[in-house]
Amino acid sequence: MRTNFDHLPSRKKTNCTKWDDLQKRFGCLSDADVLPMWVADMDFPTPPEIVEELTKRISQGVYGYTMVSDSFSTTVSNWMKTRHSAFVDPSWVKFSPGVVPGIANAIQAFSNEGDGVIIQPPVYYPFFSVVEDNKRKLVFNPLIETDRSYRIDFDDLRIKASRPDVKLMILCNPHNPVGRVFSREELLKIGEICLKNDVKLIVDEIHADIVFTPHVHVSFLTMPDEIRSNSIVLISPSKTFNLAGFQTSAVMIPDVDLRAKYQRRSEITRTTSIGCCGETALEAAYNRCAYYADELVEYLSGNKQYCEEQIKTRFPELTLFELEGTYLLWIDFRKAKIDVNDLDRFMIEDVKVAVDYGHWFGEEGRGFIRLNIACPKTLLEEAFDRLEHALHPMST
Repeated sequence: MRTNFDHLPSRKKTNCTKWDDLQKRFGCLSDADVLPMWVADMDFPTPPEIVEELTKRISQGVYGYTMVSDSFSTTVSNWMKTRHSAFVDPSWVKFSPGVVPGIANAIQAFSNEGDGVIIQPPVYYPFFSVVEDNKRKLVFNPLIETDRSYRIDFDDLRIKASRPDVKLMILCNPHNPVGRVFSREELLKIGEICLKNDVKLIVDEIHADIVFTPHVHVSFLTMPDEIRSNSIVLISPSKTFNLAGFQTSAVMIPDVDLRAKYQRRSEITRTTSIGCCGETALEAAYNRCAYYADELVEYLSGNKQYCEEQIKTRFPELTLFELEGTYLLWIDFRKAKIDVNDLDRFMIEDVKVAVDYGHWFGEEGRGFIRLNIACPKTLLEEAFDRLEHALHPMST
């Protein structure tokens, strides 16, 4: 490997949300002895090619207003073609300062206050707030829990999508937090249901590059023309290349009328301006760092296997759901000798590992935790040792 993923960069005292916000976020007295394994960014160094391009840009010495260039769209188009076998005309691509702001703009552009928006809990918790903050109604199509996995309740989805007040659906694929990578058949079914009921489909594909063999990410932009034309698809290099701080994402909208409505809403919300280094980072990532994405998935696959072995051998009372994509483990504590309503306190005070609590993702997640494995293996070893000490005190 060209990348040393075993190296842990120092992130403390850099205004880093993951490491420097623990006391405020979790209420712990001190963050000195708490391992942060929560928010979805990585404890890996950014590829040197990105640092090189950013250094060139910064050395220019002037950081005034910046426009989105044509190369932004062509770079995104090329990445989608080479990485995901998806045709994306550069004219479809619009800038957004993040996937969630892009979703917010889409909600405002394609629905009215009081309209219903379908989401599939347990799901990425900003989906709840971005709907309600825009005065739309949450309409739940909960995923059905199976044996260490989840499936879509299509019967319920058909009922919910047929409601006259429902105008939008937000799909997360790969799914955060449950780790599903939806098949072409599943995506086609979703697309057909939405099209039949004139429900616009917003697809968050931010984790698309992080998928484990034998699973393959199927971009919604590879669906038949009529179905994909009913969609708004969002990606970002932030997860794959650890670039969340640049607030740079891409929104891809095949239909010209939907695209015009989205663009107008972006202008109204003043979210069309890119930071002076955001495009530099995106283009360096997508044009020069495909090797890093490959190596990252390989390293994460090793971390995934390690975690599977640890839970199987040391924590039989826990259930690890199959991780098909993302670097986020979904772990079920409901059979452990812990009151699920005390799980939050147990993790932060007894285990001293900061995780995303399952109930943040909806009531369906109560009794679960989401654990970020995008870190050197040594941090995972420490986390599981701490968990064993707290969960099995008599055996340590």
